[in-house]
Amino acid sequence: MQVTYNSKLGRSGSESYQLVAAKWFAILTLCLVPISTAGVNVGSAVFAVLALISPEVWRRARTLRARSPAALAALVLFIALALSLAYTSPGMNEAVDFLMKYRKLLFIPLLYLVFADDKSTAWASVAVWGLFASLVLTMILTYTNYLGWTAVGPVHGTDAITRPWVFKDHISGGLMMAFLVCLAASLAKSAKHAVASKALYLVAVLAMVNVLFVLQGRTGQVVAIAYIAIYLVMHAAQFRRYDKRTRWIAGVGAIIVCLCVGAFVMYGKDSRLADTAQEITQFETQNKNTSMGVRIEFYRRSLALIAERPIAGFGVGSVRTQFERLASMQTGGRAAMAGNPHNEFFLMGVQLGLIGVALFVWFLVAVARASQRLVEPARSIAQGYLFAFVLGCLANSLLLNFTEGNLFVFLIGILISAAPKESGETRAV
Repeated sequence: MQVTYNSKLGRSGSESYQLVAAKWFAILTLCLVPISTAGVNVGSAVFAVLALISPEVWRRARTLRARSPAALAALVLFIALALSLAYTSPGMNEAVDFLMKYRKLLFIPLLYLVFADDKSTAWASVAVWGLFASLVLTMILTYTNYLGWTAVGPVHGTDAITRPWVFKDHISGGLMMAFLVCLAASLAKSAKHAVASKALYLVAVLAMVNVLFVLQGRTGQVVAIAYIAIYLVMHAAQFRRYDKRTRWIAGVGAIIVCLCVGAFVMYGKDSRLADTAQEITQFETQNKNTSMGVRIEFYRRSLALIAERPIAGFGVGSVRTQFERLASMQTGGRAAMAGNPHNEFFLMGVQLGLIGVALFVWFLVAVARASQRLVEPARSIAQGYLFAFVLGCLANSLLLNFTEGNLFVFLIGILISAAPKESGETRAV
């Protein structure tokens, strides 16, 4: 079934209704990631069905390998995880359930095949601004919950830690607020009007305050501080166009602000980052079950398991089974248990050995290369979340996680497929 579709959100010529609908559901799913788990599940399922019944998708399938290395890497990584079902250590039902958490990888090839024909920024722009609106809404509700003006959201609580939560907890919410800093700043740099640029920079500042002092998710705080450091380094060269006095004032002022923020976050009595060293010490000396302490234990177990089976690992979903084996004689914090080691690199290493780590790194490198070819602001946005994602994977299993993983897949998948490239390469038709 074909329809002539000549608006900005589509290419000139004939496109199937299914393809156009698939594009809209992909963007809708991305916008729902910060807000609704059920919405993402429904939206992504409808997107997949519409994509698979679009005739254009099947015609473009032959171009996947040559034109989208990132999509190919995602597909190969999922296939490797699926093949490991043949030797995985847990029960088959448990292993399949775990594998299904990685099904989001399959959306990247589908996103490429759906958006591969777009030469304009229209679809990518709608996706970016839609996500921006969702994140700003979440930020506003986070502030109003924190101030006691509202009590909105399924995870909102009454204690000091959970009071500002809205739709996500401090880990997922904090990482998304940190990314909002990057997203708003990237859009501000490309804004055509001074008023719009200032408003977007204000959003970036409010998001920075939110992640550092309101939500206080440690992953988000680390990413936000890293964003500040990168921003200062990248803009240091621009000071040369000002007179010497202005350069000194701007430079010293920026350093002071950065040091104050870092000191408060690292040493403030209510800061979770400030508790990191204490949590590790309590675990090491008292065998106390603390968040950072058990992470250290999980990393030790992961390294031991990778050394035990370094080539192909123990199979998908095997972490809990193997952790139980290693910790069977332990007590206290050293007996802590989880289904993943809270580190995506170690998780891949335990499941697929060094092969899995290599495939995951290949996937990330392919995404980085695809992002490098984008034009602004899409390039800064894609690279900004890729940076946050990789950094977060050192302390969390973000590809496995529902929110962070789906945000990565749909945001990056749409941008590297729909946004124009510097090389002006020809798209598949």
